[in-house]
Amino acid sequence: MLRMLAIGGCAVLMAACSPAFDWRPVAFGQDGAAGVLPDTPQAQTRPVPFEDRTLNLTMRSARAGGVLFALGAAELPPGWADDAAVRRRLARWAVDALYRNAGAEPPGPDADPQQRFSFEGRGPQGPVRVEAQVRVTATEWLEAVVIAAPDDHARAPVGDFWLSLRWPDEDRTAAPGSSPR
Repeated sequence: MLRMLAIGGCAVLMAACSPAFDWRPVAFGQDGAAGVLPDTPQAQTRPVPFEDRTLNLTMRSARAGGVLFALGAAELPPGWADDAAVRRRLARWAVDALYRNAGAEPPGPDADPQQRFSFEGRGPQGPVRVEAQVRVTATEWLEAVVIAAPDDHARAPVGDFWLSLRWPDEDRTAAPGSSPR
C-alpha cells in the first residue's frame, strides 16, 4: 500500500511539472493558413524592413513549458504578386534572419527556403533548437516556428504542431513544386 502511494505521489508530481498542451486552432494570414498553438495565443505586430519596403509581420505565439510556438503572417505589397524573384529573396532573407537571430550560420544558397528546417543556436538562456518553415505566396509571407532548449524540445509534442499546419493552396505558393503539409 505504501509503495502504491509513493508511485501515485510521484505521478502527481511529474504531472504538475509537465507543461500543459491545450491545443487551440489558429488561423493566420488571409489565404487559409492555419495551425494549432498550445495555449491562448498572444499577437504582436512589428514592422520588418525588407529591401525598399516595410512589411508588418504579425506573430501569434504561445508557450508551453519552455517551448515557444509561433505562427506569423505579413501581407505583401500588391506589385509583388507578379515578381517571383522578390518573393524568393524574401523567403531566403526570412530563413537567414531566423538563423542569424539564434547566432547560427545560415544555410547555403542551394537550400530551399520554403522547406521545413531545424538547427541548433543560442538564445538568451543558452542553447536552443529552432524548427521552422517559411512560405511566401503571391500575397503573403508566412512562418511557423518552434524554439526551445534542446531538452524541452525533445520532450514536447512538437510533431502535433507540425501535423496541424495547413498552408494556402499550392497554386498560390511562390515556389513551383512546393507542397502544403
